[in-house]
Amino acid sequence: MKTPKLFSQRLLRKGPLAAETFDLFSQWDFEVGVDLNLKRGLEGQFRTTAWEAEVHSTIRARLTDIDAIRPLIQLSKSGISFADWRDCYRLWLIITEQPFGAFVLDWLYEERGNGRYQVRAEEIRPFVTSSWQLAQKAPLSQYGVVRAARDLLKNSTDLGLLSGTSPVKTLNHPGLDDGAFVFHLLLIAEIEGSASRAIESRYWRAAFMAPSDVHNRLLLLHQYRKVDYQVAGSLIQLSLPYANSLAFAEAVAA
Repeated sequence: MKTPKLFSQRLLRKGPLAAETFDLFSQWDFEVGVDLNLKRGLEGQFRTTAWEAEVHSTIRARLTDIDAIRPLIQLSKSGISFADWRDCYRLWLIITEQPFGAFVLDWLYEERGNGRYQVRAEEIRPFVTSSWQLAQKAPLSQYGVVRAARDLLKNSTDLGLLSGTSPVKTLNHPGLDDGAFVFHLLLIAEIEGSASRAIESRYWRAAFMAPSDVHNRLLLLHQYRKVDYQVAGSLIQLSLPYANSLAFAEAVAA
């Protein structure tokens, strides 16, 4: 499965807009185009036309491949709670958007594993600087680095990985509902190209889960016959319960 790959300071600055995107997707009409859906779903929903335009352009930038993001649209129409949908949306953003994806997968997850439980914006400024260098982007100004570091923390907070209203943020234990876990499993399997590779995928870091956590959760779901997960010594066989994440979202909505 091919997914969009974006490195965008603007998307980082505007944030995930999770609630706005969830509301829009839940009203989505697959019979009409993206722009008409955006017009119908967003027009007149905000206090100012200026912010409406910002929300419109930000969400539009994330819809470059409507077929790829269709599972998330369908999932929002299934009756899933906003919190569970947001967890699935977080995975999508981590897969498709930089530097946010690398921040969660490479910095935040590793620091959490090393025992960190709080983080300040100033502590991630070196990550911001190196991210722009690796992406071969023009260097940020000193204020640009400060702002990007704050935005990374805000996005992580908006998506449930951090909490706190002060400059010091606390790392959460996000957890996944069974449905959200199965959606993660299916989407990660699509990205990795097979069910077996999905178990060890680094994309589980989007929910602060290690391969051992995935293994234990699969064993539990196997007991409840939600997945078929057979383990015999070093031999592992995982049979996915749906063909892909879209099939799961459609089944949940039926």
